[in-house]
Amino acid sequence: MPSGPPLVTPGERMTYRVELKGFELASYTFAVGEPTELAGRQVIPVEGHTRNTGLAKSITKVDDRFTSWIDVATGRSVRFQTTEYATGSDTNIEHSIMDLAGRDGDTIPVSFQLNDGAPEAQPQLVTQAEIWDYNTLLVMLRAWEAPAGTATSLEVFRSRFLWKIDVRVHGKESLVTALGELPALRFDAHATKLDRKGGKFPDTPERDFSIWISDDDGRVPLQTTAETDYGNIKMEIVDYQPGIGARLRP
Repeated sequence: MPSGPPLVTPGERMTYRVELKGFELASYTFAVGEPTELAGRQVIPVEGHTRNTGLAKSITKVDDRFTSWIDVATGRSVRFQTTEYATGSDTNIEHSIMDLAGRDGDTIPVSFQLNDGAPEAQPQLVTQAEIWDYNTLLVMLRAWEAPAGTATSLEVFRSRFLWKIDVRVHGKESLVTALGELPALRFDAHATKLDRKGGKFPDTPERDFSIWISDDDGRVPLQTTAETDYGNIKMEIVDYQPGIGARLRP
């Protein structure tokens, strides 16, 4: 993918409703911070935050944060950090750091910590020259313009695990949202979870998902649909705040 500044604006914020079969499960926010410095590079932090809502709170607790520090010159991830409740637990919290800037050959340093325990090194083998995280992937798709049918294969951290994601430009559509009917560019993707050695993770089904991004100057992520064990989840935008100041990518 072409290198260049990320298509974000400091203070930009998007809010989404997450639902399964019409039942609201959670809210999700995607927020852009202010430029700063990390590992000797100028970066901008971008954070995704999921919290369950309503009756879903009585089933399990979700209050998870996924933070990326993106190089303002290249649009590539410098660090990806996650804090999330362990699956099926309301008390155990998993902390992970993927140090993409610390890559050594074909290895990405990964640190995993459960609650206040000692950090555990879980190095991840990779095969591609560029490695992404999910936040940075979404930001990259905002700027990607290519004819329908164009496809690429990426390796992307989602949570502390790496996924092989094959993504294809589906084409232009009209999408009805809470913000109105908007022109959109749709991307379809197929995801395969990988183990620490880069092989297919055992006993984990492959997943399909789609992302719609507004086909206008804002290039706002509008909707995501994804397969899960419980059915298809839909995440749709309900509010957009454009931020202040100049967009990093003209």
